[in-house]
Amino acid sequence: MGLLSPWWLLGGVVAAGLPVWLHLLQQHKQDPIQFASTMLMERRTESTTYQRRLKYKALMALRLLLLLLIALAFAQPFLNKPPAILNAANVLHLIVVDNSFSMREGDRLNAARTAALAALPSGGVAQVWSLGSHVSFLSPVTKDRNELTGAINSVGPSDEKSSFAELARALRDAGRSSGRALQVSFVTDAQRTAMPPSFSDLVLEPGNELKVIDVGRKMPNYTVETVNAPRTISDLSKAKVNATLTAFNAPAAKKTVVLRINGKQIASKTVEVPENGRVTVEFTGLEGPYGWLRGEVAIADADALEADNKFYFTVERADPRKVLLIEEQRGSRAGMYFKTALESSTESFFRVEEMSAGNAASVNLSGYAFVVLNDPGLAVKGMEAALKTYVEGGGALLIAAGTQTGSLPVIPVVGIKSEGSKVATRGAQRFYAAANVDPTFPSLRRAGRLEGVRFFQFAGMEVPEGAVVAAKLDDGSPLLLEKKMGEGKVLVFASSFDNVSNDFPVKPGFVPFIEQTAAYLGNVEERTSSYLVDSYLDLRADQKRASSVEVLGPNGERALSLKEAAAASSLRLGESGFYDVRRENGRQELVAVNVDRRESDLDPTPRENLQLWEQTGKSAGGTGQAGSVVDTPQPEPQSFWWWVALFAFVTLLAESLLSARYLQAQA
Repeated sequence: MGLLSPWWLLGGVVAAGLPVWLHLLQQHKQDPIQFASTMLMERRTESTTYQRRLKYKALMALRLLLLLLIALAFAQPFLNKPPAILNAANVLHLIVVDNSFSMREGDRLNAARTAALAALPSGGVAQVWSLGSHVSFLSPVTKDRNELTGAINSVGPSDEKSSFAELARALRDAGRSSGRALQVSFVTDAQRTAMPPSFSDLVLEPGNELKVIDVGRKMPNYTVETVNAPRTISDLSKAKVNATLTAFNAPAAKKTVVLRINGKQIASKTVEVPENGRVTVEFTGLEGPYGWLRGEVAIADADALEADNKFYFTVERADPRKVLLIEEQRGSRAGMYFKTALESSTESFFRVEEMSAGNAASVNLSGYAFVVLNDPGLAVKGMEAALKTYVEGGGALLIAAGTQTGSLPVIPVVGIKSEGSKVATRGAQRFYAAANVDPTFPSLRRAGRLEGVRFFQFAGMEVPEGAVVAAKLDDGSPLLLEKKMGEGKVLVFASSFDNVSNDFPVKPGFVPFIEQTAAYLGNVEERTSSYLVDSYLDLRADQKRASSVEVLGPNGERALSLKEAAAASSLRLGESGFYDVRRENGRQELVAVNVDRRESDLDPTPRENLQLWEQTGKSAGGTGQAGSVVDTPQPEPQSFWWWVALFAFVTLLAESLLSARYLQAQA
């Protein structure tokens, strides 16, 4: 036992003298009375022994006890409570089995299961985990050995990348939430690429014990590391597929590389892979029907880890997608400039159709990649509802705001308040220039910040909440603005493309601007030919809008429940293969997913690093530094002053009752 404020107890001992003084020293009190008959008697000292004896001993004892208890309560006494980690019965045994992609090599996973079974404790509670990119709990905390054995035997391989930092984080959380000491047996191939960049991410809580059981080995391995293929193409004979082969800890070797489309081999090449190096293979020309094609580049020869010898990708074969250009001004050169700029690009995948607003009102807009409104006026009001439905359903719209748009109170479809058409004066400011241009915005990545472009007229507009302003004019007015509407998006350019309101169409940046804008609005730029396992696929842009998305996984089964299909914003891609995504608006997308190629490097972590990790739970302060002093967890102080205060209150009641009794007796 100890005292947090011992001086209070010393003060209580001093105060305890008060009851003694009251009960002893103040007992003998008498006033002398003079009697005439006794004045001739001899004077002598009267004995006061009897009078100075202690009276009311029980009452004094209660008062002494009360003062001492009050002083003891203020001194804050405590008892040293042994911490949980010192209690052998309060230990949780964790059996963690690494089931990342690299465990597919040889019999690593079988060896890991055997080592995990041998690590099961003979007594006490335990739990079985598996580790890939995240921790999975395979059993409850239990003493049932049969249940723990079944959980270990159920561990299967995954396509995830191993992360030791994620395991350390989960162990820290488990130790804090359970209040138990952890004894962890981690069975892994100890892959070097699983180690985090910072060793501090591996630090365990003090008192936790880690044992790393290494079942891996250094093995040479060859893999298809990356594949670059066109996302969408109309002429497959012009398609080029570039694949990179990598040798990890492997000597130089000749490898046969094959290209397959929809499971059919269409080409093969033999290349020399340098020792511990890379080589690129190029295939020209693809074969396949219209629609989505499932591509695969594979190494035909076997090696240590055959599962990474193939790389998936997707290609969409389709005719050039249609773009609807709506304008009312006859003789305007805006349509000609836009159409020429879009179709002149060698990588263009779009074909422009020009219509008036009246003719476009009866057209099914879902068949167009995106719609362009060139200086829309009152004539577009008749199809404004159809345009809103098209955009909110996942379509895209480009509005070039000219003089007619600036005269309207609100810009059509997007609903942005207009501030009128503004014209540069003939005085000091003869034109406006672009300023605050965001070069990372998709439309402006190759437009050269719109340098040298002069704007003589533009439509002023307010910036609505949630909109993104990608470029401004030098007076602060928005020049290029993006607003999300439902599942789709709208770009508003504050001027026209007619070479009258500005000279942008004759500047070098115009063609790249139109090309990149078309790729952005047509969703060509957003899609990649392949994703990595553990990445996320966006399913919907507007969470408030009810829409259903159906996803079929690589095994052909639904990857989303009915609830997730109606509300989930994204999908975690947990295994390699092809995912078939079908959206409510009829759009279909085929997504290829591949394993992170860092798992292909079978080089193990040095044993010295693993030993440092094992020592982090034992090191003083949890620093994990080598050579630190082993720290034995200290007992935890548990205060009980409130029990003392309660006892003092009871003593006060007893003292009051006894004192009242004595007073009644004297009366």
